[in-house]
Amino acid sequence: MDLKVVKGMRDIVEDEMIRFQFLERKAREVFRLYGYEEIRTPLLEMTDLFKKGVGEDTDIIGKEMYLLKDRRDQSLALRPEGTASVVRSVINNNLLKKNKTVKYFYMGPMFRFERPQKGRYRQFHQIGIEFFGVPSADADLETLLMLNHYLTEIELFEISFELNSIGCLNENCRPAFKERLKSHLNEKKDRLCENCNRRINTNPLRVLDCKVKECIEATRDAPSIVEFLCGDCSRHFDELLRLLSGHKVKFNVNPRLVRGLDYYSKTVFEVYSNNLGAQNAVGGGGRFDYLFEVYGESPVPSIGFALGTDRLSMLLPQREPQGGGVFILGQDRELVSKLAADCRLAGIVSHYDPFLSSMKSQMRQANRHGVQKTLIVGEEEISQKQVAVKDMHNGEQENISMDLIIQYLNQALLKNTNQ
Repeated sequence: MDLKVVKGMRDIVEDEMIRFQFLERKAREVFRLYGYEEIRTPLLEMTDLFKKGVGEDTDIIGKEMYLLKDRRDQSLALRPEGTASVVRSVINNNLLKKNKTVKYFYMGPMFRFERPQKGRYRQFHQIGIEFFGVPSADADLETLLMLNHYLTEIELFEISFELNSIGCLNENCRPAFKERLKSHLNEKKDRLCENCNRRINTNPLRVLDCKVKECIEATRDAPSIVEFLCGDCSRHFDELLRLLSGHKVKFNVNPRLVRGLDYYSKTVFEVYSNNLGAQNAVGGGGRFDYLFEVYGESPVPSIGFALGTDRLSMLLPQREPQGGGVFILGQDRELVSKLAADCRLAGIVSHYDPFLSSMKSQMRQANRHGVQKTLIVGEEEISQKQVAVKDMHNGEQENISMDLIIQYLNQALLKNTNQ
């Protein structure tokens, strides 16, 4: 039997699992400060949800989706990104009927069939947010401030933001730029890769996002979309830059930044780290004010971002297990297991050796678990109906009545935590 893991998939264990848990815990803490609630959507969605929302000429739809047919011959897809699923849930559950604005965060696995590389897998994990209902640059500002807050909380300081505006569907805005860009690209066709030549007529903005060296050189003098923005988009972007400067957020305006999904409009942004080499983006996002209309709904101004948990994890130092709690050391199986059960029911993390090894071996286990206290119930303690409690930080030891041990631990462990 072949037990190899599927290419591009992996197990997340030990040190990396500790980092994943840290990233997710910090996300919950920070996002809730800004009024976000968690949402969970299915791994499987109807294929059309992504085809319509993400865009048929994107790499995700053209090359990367995991597709399958169910028994009724319906086409289903493993979700390649989170935004379309969250928007579908907001529509299906009438979540905007209750409030004019709603904020959700999500975390979990996504799936894309692409070449595995450093920090990039076919089953990958994202932490993301979506903010619905606010059309002004205040929503863009809050989103970027929250992202900056989160990255600071996970102690990532060597980062940079890149921003751009890709305009709106007003004919004098992005459509006018696309026509000018097409004209420019047609003059460079012989220097562009096959993909970019195809995109000239289907999605010319994506040519600016191509990573092929020859395409980057050929489009270096391409027109800038910032010069084509309509009055509303230009004011929106200028206001955002002014607000960010007022909050002393460091950023660069990158007129080549377009993002890879069709639903974006106006503000787009990416976050970079210098610690990931050439593929140094850890996440990004932007506005998607037209996505609800794509699904036949009234327009809803929206903005969001997604972060690659796998890639963020690579940037974190090795983290020690949280430890804490107690280790119960003794040779009386019934008494040891009963004391562990009482501690756990009281909310105290508890460990003990089910093999009841030597007392010396059990003490080594207590050290490995990083507990705060070791509870020793040897023959002498049992005869006196006491528990010897050893503080693993300073080595001090005291005897406590068995009847009072849970009460003592509740106070002692709380005191230790607050120091």
